[in-house]
Amino acid sequence: MKKRLLSMSVAALMLSTASVYAQKPAKNAQQAVDHSKDHVTHRNCGTMDHLDMLRQQNPNVDAQMQQEEQRIQNFIQNDYNPSQRVVYTIPVVFHVVYQNATENIGDPALLAQLQVLNDDFRKLNSDASLVPSVWQGIAADCEINFCLATTDPQGNPTTGITRTQTSDASFSTDDQIKYNAQGGKDAWPASSYLNIWVGDLSGGLLGYAQFPNTGPAATDGVVINYRYTGTTATGAQPPFDKGRTATHEVGHWLNLYHIWGDDGGACSGSDQVADTPNQANATGGCFNAGTVLTDNCAPNAPGYQWQNYMDYTDDACMYMFTNGQKARVQAIMAGSRNSLANSQGCNSSQVPNDAGIFAIVTPTGTICNTTFTPVVTLKNFGSANLTAVTINYRIDNNANQTYAWAGNLGTNATVNVTLPSMNTSAGAHTFTAFTTSPNNQADANAGNDQAAGSFTANANGQNLPLTEGFEGTTFPPAGWTLTNPDAATTWARTTQAAKTGVASAYMDNLNYNANGERDFLMLPGLNLTSVTNPVMTFQVAYQLYTDPNSNPNYSDTLIVQISTDCGATWTNLYLKYGTQLTTIVPTFSTNEFVPTQSQWRLETVSLTSYSSATNAMFRFINSTQYENQLYVDDINIMNSTDVSESPLANTINLFPNPTQGSTTINVALLNRQDLNIQVVNALGQTVQTISENNTYGGNYTLDLSNAPAGVYFVEVTSGNEKAVKRLVVTH
Repeated sequence: MKKRLLSMSVAALMLSTASVYAQKPAKNAQQAVDHSKDHVTHRNCGTMDHLDMLRQQNPNVDAQMQQEEQRIQNFIQNDYNPSQRVVYTIPVVFHVVYQNATENIGDPALLAQLQVLNDDFRKLNSDASLVPSVWQGIAADCEINFCLATTDPQGNPTTGITRTQTSDASFSTDDQIKYNAQGGKDAWPASSYLNIWVGDLSGGLLGYAQFPNTGPAATDGVVINYRYTGTTATGAQPPFDKGRTATHEVGHWLNLYHIWGDDGGACSGSDQVADTPNQANATGGCFNAGTVLTDNCAPNAPGYQWQNYMDYTDDACMYMFTNGQKARVQAIMAGSRNSLANSQGCNSSQVPNDAGIFAIVTPTGTICNTTFTPVVTLKNFGSANLTAVTINYRIDNNANQTYAWAGNLGTNATVNVTLPSMNTSAGAHTFTAFTTSPNNQADANAGNDQAAGSFTANANGQNLPLTEGFEGTTFPPAGWTLTNPDAATTWARTTQAAKTGVASAYMDNLNYNANGERDFLMLPGLNLTSVTNPVMTFQVAYQLYTDPNSNPNYSDTLIVQISTDCGATWTNLYLKYGTQLTTIVPTFSTNEFVPTQSQWRLETVSLTSYSSATNAMFRFINSTQYENQLYVDDINIMNSTDVSESPLANTINLFPNPTQGSTTINVALLNRQDLNIQVVNALGQTVQTISENNTYGGNYTLDLSNAPAGVYFVEVTSGNEKAVKRLVVTH
C-alpha cells in the first residue's frame, strides 16, 4: 500500500501418603470442556492490541519503531539487491500450553504448520497459481526457511516442541502464556529461536505477534490459537484450517503490517510497502480467484490485494507476499533479527570438547544453615569423552572459586559433583557455577557452560505470625517453594474464588488426569519459638466429582506436613479426603466446583508439640485423583490466643472487608470498659492504635489508605478479653 512513507510518524502508521483411592479412569467425553462456542468465522489478529499494551508499558516504543523503520528504509534504498539471493533459515520452537487433551495438539499438526510456513514464505504453496495475472509479477519468494529446532539453549538435543499443562482456561494478548510463573512457558532465547506459543486464546482471537524492537526478549515471538494451528488434515478448524494464521502472525514478527494500514478506512495509513494497493479496511471471507474488489481507497480495477497474507481473508483466499514485503523481511533479517542467521538451534552436530553445568542440585529453595555443600550436575555435551574440566562457582557476585574435576564421562552423560563447602549469610542469594577448559581445551560452545539458581539460607526461620491470603499477584509468594514433579498441573493462584479478599490457591484436579500425582506448596522456614503457643489455621473448600457412595469411589487428598530437620523427614499434621474433605452439600457434582464465601471451612491445627522448633518447614500437598477443584485460602500460623474466639468476638464487625483503604469497626460492649483497638501487619508491626476509656464502644474508622495492600489483624482488647479480626486491604 503505497502512500506517504517516512514523512509519517510510526505512531500514525499503526494505530508422604500414597493415593488413598483406586486408580481412576478418564472422565467421559461428555464431561470434557466444550469449546464449540469459541469457534470463530472472522479473522481476529491481536497484534495491534498487543502493541498498544507494550506502549502502555514503555512510552518509548513508538520512538524505537521509528528508528527501526529508518533502518529498514535505509537498507532497502542503499543495501538491498533483489537479484542477490540471501536465504535465511530460522530455528523454530513450538511451546504447546494446554489445559486438557484437546488443546494438547499432536506433533503432526505442528509439523504441518511448519511446512505451511516454509511453503508460504518460499512461494511454494500450491495455491500460488491462483494469484491474478496482474499481481503475478510481484508475487514474491521471501527466501525465508523455517527449521524445527534440534538443539535447545543448553546444547541438548531437542524435538523443537515443549509441552506445558496449565491451570489457566485461556489466554489473551497480555503475554501470560509466555511465562512459567503465569501458567505458560518461558521463551527460549529470542536471539536464537522463533518462539511460537500454541494455546487456547479467548475472545475469538486467532493469534498475535510482537513486532521487532518493541518489547522484551522474554515475550518476543508469535502466539497461535491451537484450533487454527496446522491444516485440515491435522484437525485445524475452518475457515482458518490451512495454517495461514501462523503465516500472517510470523509476517508481523518479521515487521510486516496489515495491508490496509490500520487507519480505520481513512486511506491515510500505510503498511510501508509500495506494491500493495491502497485499501480502506480489512477484508473478510473468501472469493473466487479472479474477483476484483474495490473500495473508496482503491476505486478502480484491479482493486486491492485481498489475496495477501497480511489481509484478513479466510485461509483459502490468502496466498501471496509481494516483492515490497519481501524487501522489508530481508531488511529485518539483515538488521534486528540478524542473530537468527547465526543460530545453532538447527545444528545438532556435536563438537569434541564441550562441557557445562546442567543443573544446580544444592543449594536450591530454602536451606537450613548458612554453611552448605554445593552439588552440581556436570554434563558432557561433546563427542569426545570428558576426562577433565574446571568447575568455577560463586555466591552472588563474590570471587569465583575453582574445582578441578577428573573422571571419564561419555557423550551426553551427566554426573553429580560435590564441591567444597561454603559459608554465606542468612537471606536470599544466587549460586552460580560454570565450566572452563574441557579436556584442557577451549570450550567450543560457551552457551551451555553455566547454570545459576536462587536460594534462601535460614539459620533460624522467620518469626511469627505468618499470614498468606494469596492477594499478591506473584505465585508462589516470596519465600515459598512450588514443587511440580511431573511439570504439569500444579498449585496456582486463582481469582475465581476466595474466602476473603479476591484470590486463593487451588489445584485444578478436574482437568488433571494423573492419578496419584502429588504437588507440593512449601512455606518459608518459621521460628515457632517466637510465640507462646503456635497454631495453624487455614480455609479449605472442596467438592467431589464422583458420588462417594459409588463403587469404586475416588477423592483428591489434601495433606499438611511439618519438618523440623530441614526436610529430612516429614510428619503429617493434617490429612483429609472424601467426605471428610468436602465443604458443601451435595458432596459431589460433575460441574466444576467454584465455592462461594459460605462454602469454605476453617481448619485449625495445633503446633504445640513443635513449639521448640526454630526452623520449622511446612508444606501443603495435593494428591490428585482427577476429581474436582481444591481451594486453600487464609493460611495463618500464629499464637493460639490470636485465633481463639471469645464472647468479645461476637460483638465486633468490620465493614467493608476487604477494603481499599478505609474501613469501620463497630464494637458493642455489654458494659462500660476500657477499649483498645490495634491494627497489626503481617510482620507484627503496629500500624494504628485507637484507645477509649469507660465506653460502650461504637463505630471507629481505621485508615489504611497509606499502608501497603495485604492482610492485617485488628486486635480488640476490652477488660480481660481479647479478639482478633482479619482485615484485607486491596487498594
